Amino acid sequence: MPTLHVPRIAWDGARVIVRACADRDWAVWFANWINAQAGPPFGQLVMQSRARLAAGYGYEAAALETGMWRVRLDDLMTQRPDLVEPLAELVREATQRLRTAA
Repeated sequence: MPTLHVPRIAWDGARVIVRACADRDWAVWFANWINAQAGPPFGQLVMQSRARLAAGYGYEAAALETGMWRVRLDDLMTQRPDLVEPLAELVREATQRLRTAA
């Protein structure tokens, strides 16, 4: 198995979360997954991101949310190395599902 690159997973994960937040069902799916893995604060943060993005602040809001999620995911994987592989798999799966849904 190849070595997983945590900063890359954090960036890709952040972009996937922000993209998923455009659709309520996707946001709930991601929030439920991250809640089950990392704890309730993370699922709530996904839904808060969705609410901010839905408010329509444009590209800057998406860039800001992506940056915040990159830091959150990086910190999470540093504190919980057991989540690196499951999160990498989720990011791959979500990226593929979002591509086919578009």
